[in-house]
Amino acid sequence: MSWDISILKFSRTYEAVTEIPDDEVPASLGARESIHAAVSKIFAHTDWSDPYWGVLDASFGSIEFNLGRDNPVGSLMLHVHAGVEVVPMIVQLCGANGWQAIDCSTCDFIEKSVEPEKGLGIWTAYRNQVIGNDGT
Repeated sequence: MSWDISILKFSRTYEAVTEIPDDEVPASLGARESIHAAVSKIFAHTDWSDPYWGVLDASFGSIEFNLGRDNPVGSLMLHVHAGVEVVPMIVQLCGANGWQAIDCSTCDFIEKSVEPEKGLGIWTAYRNQVIGNDGT
């Protein structure tokens, strides 16, 4: 169970997911090696021993970066098990690369949201309910 984020690159920057036209075809994010470099620049020490599935274990939690097998990479999925300190880093990753991050919990763009950590809060509350933890 994780907080999931889908990262894509569009023909233009959208303010809301609902603005994306039905005929929009996301562009490539780039070559696999360039995605590794971009992610590692923000999320240092990401383990790319599996070139399709990066893993970061850090003091704030963990993130799995699922690139899939296509090269160039069409999209990047983040499976986040971390606290709110990771949110600005995800926004920074997108901003630095012209990407947009769709929060799978809220269906909003994280980098355009007034409350970018909202989906993380939803996921955390759900996780705590499932595992019987009141969050304390």
